[in-house]
Amino acid sequence: MRRFSIFFCVLALICSVSCENKVSVPSQEISDSGADSMPDEDEISDNDPDTAQEPLFDLKVEKNDKNVLSCRLTFSTAGERKTFVKYYSEKHAGYKIGEEEAKNEHYFFLWGMRENRDYKIEIYSDEENPELLATTGFHSGKVPDSIFPMSIVTNEKESVQPGFLIVAQQSEPDEERMEPIVFMVDTDGFVVWYFEHRIPGFSLLGDPFYRKKQNTIFLGVQKGLMDDIQAEEGIEIDLEGNIVWQSPDLPGSFYSEQTWHHIYRILEDDTILFVRAQYQGTTVSDRVVNVDKDYSELWNWGYFDLPDYFSTVECQNPDDYWCDWTHTNSAMMFKDKGVAYVNSLWLGFFKIDISTHEVIWKFGKDGDFTMLSDHQFPWPAGTHDPKFMDASGKRLLFFDNGMTERFYSRIIEYEINEDTMTAEITFEYDGLDSGHGWFAATGWGDVEYLENGNFLVTKGYVVAPQNSSVFELTRDGRVVWEIYTYQKDGFMIELYNARKFMPPLEFLNE
Repeated sequence: MRRFSIFFCVLALICSVSCENKVSVPSQEISDSGADSMPDEDEISDNDPDTAQEPLFDLKVEKNDKNVLSCRLTFSTAGERKTFVKYYSEKHAGYKIGEEEAKNEHYFFLWGMRENRDYKIEIYSDEENPELLATTGFHSGKVPDSIFPMSIVTNEKESVQPGFLIVAQQSEPDEERMEPIVFMVDTDGFVVWYFEHRIPGFSLLGDPFYRKKQNTIFLGVQKGLMDDIQAEEGIEIDLEGNIVWQSPDLPGSFYSEQTWHHIYRILEDDTILFVRAQYQGTTVSDRVVNVDKDYSELWNWGYFDLPDYFSTVECQNPDDYWCDWTHTNSAMMFKDKGVAYVNSLWLGFFKIDISTHEVIWKFGKDGDFTMLSDHQFPWPAGTHDPKFMDASGKRLLFFDNGMTERFYSRIIEYEINEDTMTAEITFEYDGLDSGHGWFAATGWGDVEYLENGNFLVTKGYVVAPQNSSVFELTRDGRVVWEIYTYQKDGFMIELYNARKFMPPLEFLNE
């Protein structure tokens, strides 16, 4: 389960910019820095034939105060030209980014840098034989202290999915040290991007998701101690850190009936799917809600609506005042197929008819499928964030906490046949044979399919001396990449989930 609180601190962001000319570039401007020697104004004239032939002018590098690991590059060309930029440092191979069309006024947002590095920026004409038009530089700043460092422990680069890992920090047991921040690390474990977002009251960020077509990050705002404070519960930002959308201001704290818990997702049709708590007396259940970006409600579904199907209320801990009955931690919605899927930590995984709201089937112990595999523990027992491998819906993947019978965590994949209503285990990994086992005893945890066929696993909430980590796993059971979260003196950063994606950057060779 997610718990959180926050304190506010003052951050000092230090960034400087430098410029080095490899070709003659008139009217060059460098923001917030001391530039290299520049020509006098009376030496630059539009009537000067040498100056008029310069390939570009008005070159400017500007730091980004929202993220000091990035900068803005602008320049002009006398004629319309298509250009690209390379930027790299002595110990970071860096990236290439290009334009899609020729133009006179050029703008590049350069990001993905590692902290406190001198980056060389090279500007080229984009043609069969590229011409180096100009060079300049930028010194990246310091990562905020609110980001706790992560450390790489395994990195078999030839077997690892390239890209950036995006995470939102959460913590147990010292929640007061957390900040509302989301960040990215590269495959070598360096922080290369971050975003901070503070609102009145207390909040953390959650469920960050990179939208490839929009080139934006969509994420939820988990609100605490804010029952009477109006504030947004979701935002969408561009990579520069500008908010391009935010939800209407609403009151309500995490696990209230007014705001979301566990998931806050954007769907293909640009609508939002989330889970809200629903109460009857002291029984806590959930309602899955779909809204548009103006928060007009499009669809909702809840367990209390189907008393004939969900006829028995069982509390996970009968001694608690609140009866934790359904504990929904995930939902998916496929409007083109007319179905939704809802995952309850305690009850199982359900397929729902969107139109009738009826349960089509249940997957799990005492469900509607017959298990074909011979296994001591064939069914999941406390799952997080299931997902399908592809649109066929035949492969179903779970992070299985094992909280009700095994008491160790695992990754398990099934092949399901809805014609015969049978299921078969196609992959399982628990790490017990290799000494890599773990137990997310109080929940959390996530697994994702990666483009190269591997799995990305977020361990969830483990207990020291175990390390909370994110690792990449092959289908033959090898851990080829792993990054540990921060742990010291009984304090450990825990992650609810993590995702890896390929950024819109061309990676230069290391």
